[in-house]
Amino acid sequence: MSKDINGETYSQKILMEIVLSGAFVALLAETFLNNGLTTIMKSLQVSQATAQWLSTAYQLVMGLMIPLSAWVFNNFKTKDSYKGMLAIFTFGSFVCFIAPNFAILLVGRIIEAIAAGALMPFIQNIVLALFPPEKRGLGLGITGLVIAFAPATGPSIAGLLLKFFNWRILFLVLSVLSGIVFLISFSYSRTLNKVHRSKLDFLSLLWSTIGFGGLLYAFSAIGNSGRIDLVETITFIVGIIFIALFCIRQNHLTKPVVSMKVFKNGIFNLSTILSTLSNFAMLGIELIIPLYLQNVRGLSALDTGLILIPGAVLTGIFNPVAGVIFDKIGARKVSVIGFVLLTLGTVPMLTFGTETNIIWIMSLYALRLVGITFITMNDFTAGINALNPRLKAHGNAASSTVRQIGSSLGTALSITMVTLGMNFNHNLGKMSSLVVGYHWAFMMMTIVAIIGLVLSFWLPKKVQKATK
Repeated sequence: MSKDINGETYSQKILMEIVLSGAFVALLAETFLNNGLTTIMKSLQVSQATAQWLSTAYQLVMGLMIPLSAWVFNNFKTKDSYKGMLAIFTFGSFVCFIAPNFAILLVGRIIEAIAAGALMPFIQNIVLALFPPEKRGLGLGITGLVIAFAPATGPSIAGLLLKFFNWRILFLVLSVLSGIVFLISFSYSRTLNKVHRSKLDFLSLLWSTIGFGGLLYAFSAIGNSGRIDLVETITFIVGIIFIALFCIRQNHLTKPVVSMKVFKNGIFNLSTILSTLSNFAMLGIELIIPLYLQNVRGLSALDTGLILIPGAVLTGIFNPVAGVIFDKIGARKVSVIGFVLLTLGTVPMLTFGTETNIIWIMSLYALRLVGITFITMNDFTAGINALNPRLKAHGNAASSTVRQIGSSLGTALSITMVTLGMNFNHNLGKMSSLVVGYHWAFMMMTIVAIIGLVLSFWLPKKVQKATK
């Protein structure tokens, strides 16, 4: 048994189970609608472009909340913050469940995302507080299990539910699950941080919203349409300008929302780049493979979800294993192993066609996910361990924000590459040009994996201890 800030005893195991349960529900919601959009379109009589905003808005708002996570963690007791986030998420899910029209449904999704965006880096901060640097690989490996497993299983679970019920069942499940975790949290959540009150800087909040909102919106819009037009270009430029203003302002504040000092650490910067590349590779392929299976192989959404399950199961097995290995052999070797597996799983995808064996596709997809389990949370851990302990919440917020941008960029560029490949090879016929388009996306993923592999050799050989 351990003691929290108030001297109350608690079980580390039970506390981990409670916070990871909340993370699972929030991340399940991220991909839960992937198989339900068609049903929602028919039920609420909206177009695909309109329905897609249920996913796009969720990702966008999540991205906007992440930079505020360090401020939330430092200004409120962890026990109160966690219960508050769960309450907001449960309310948002219930709004979606009873929504009479699309507008109300979208509002509910946005409410869900407000909680989910703050919840994910918050939970990583909890794990950092629970485990010393030399054991964080295991703790964050278990966290990575949830982070990868929940979105990977979302489409499969939704496909099974939608076979027997309408789309509202998805939000009923989310409401019930989050409500149960919320009630349990009253008994088992604990305060692990010392509260340091500071006023939230309005200009930082405004510039962060415009900057990251513009950038994430541009990537999301490109991903939805598969092309880049004037609006996306202008939005992207405006986003970059305001992100720069946000960063400059943080350097002039006594108590910044996100401290830019974390970027003075070379290991943190490299680790953040590597974990972002893995997010790019994971989210991009999780979008492209289902589209390939349905558009080229003609499989149903349910069959597609079942094909992805082995990868999700292996993710659950290997995430904690990779964390233990990280604690023993260090960041460099683990990252190299991960990117080697990622590369080996991606290169053969360049041969995918209209008759590629389904077992082969399933195996390569699973191999890629196993590789990613060795990268994402372990490289993140190496970066956090290299920071001064007082900066870990800021490092978490900064790294999580960059990774979220990488995720959006991965989906956007993947769709764009498919579209460009099709357009450049339209003379081959519809199906052949579509296959070439997917090959272009797989080629981009291969290049990303090779870049990550090369950069991994600059990581430290041994586990990096936190600086004093």
